[in-house]
Amino acid sequence: MDFMKLLKSLEELLYEVMVMLVFFPRTLYLTARYPQRMMDYADTELGDVQSEQYSDTLSPPLFLMICLALSHGFEMAFPSPGTQSLPSFLQDTQNLLMFRVFMFSLVPLILSLRLLNRMGIPLDRETLRPVFYSQCFITAPMTLVIGIATILWQIGDETTSLVGHVIFWGGLAWYLVQQTLWFRVKLGIGYVRAAADALGATVAAAALIIVTAVTLGFMFARDMAT
Repeated sequence: MDFMKLLKSLEELLYEVMVMLVFFPRTLYLTARYPQRMMDYADTELGDVQSEQYSDTLSPPLFLMICLALSHGFEMAFPSPGTQSLPSFLQDTQNLLMFRVFMFSLVPLILSLRLLNRMGIPLDRETLRPVFYSQCFITAPMTLVIGIATILWQIGDETTSLVGHVIFWGGLAWYLVQQTLWFRVKLGIGYVRAAADALGATVAAAALIIVTAVTLGFMFARDMAT
């Protein structure tokens, strides 16, 4: 009986893995093509019963994690000298990936907190979830953009470096435009104020990531010195 349960579990696992091969590119395409629609979709799907949520796409947090895993894989395929200077516990590929998932998840979290604050909505697990899920959808493609741009910069060739800059700044512009539209619709404000909210929250998230990384580097350097 236990053996049959194990087979059933493996069957479900195999199905879920193979389904990802279909729904990941679909989710990526829909997010790149219809970002605002997907952000609204993330919100409304949470109103369905759990078994029926995101039946035709990946769930936003899973989508973000897969994009981060792909970006991580791209960078590992073209390692940079700076990787050797990471703290010892980040030299492990699995630890580094989990650390990146945590760091990049700060972005949708900070943007979500900013919107809830501007809307005057009390913060709790239920009010944060739909906003966070919406943010995960458009944050995910940016992790791929950053990963691809990083690889091109590491190659060192002038042409590939230029292409890397075009990809990165183009992706960042797309991201900020989507955030501006999102804040504008949710808050009912003008483009200028919405852009200020989007840029301010994005800069705050980036600053938090940098501070965390610098603090980690300082702690590692201090430990090495002692």
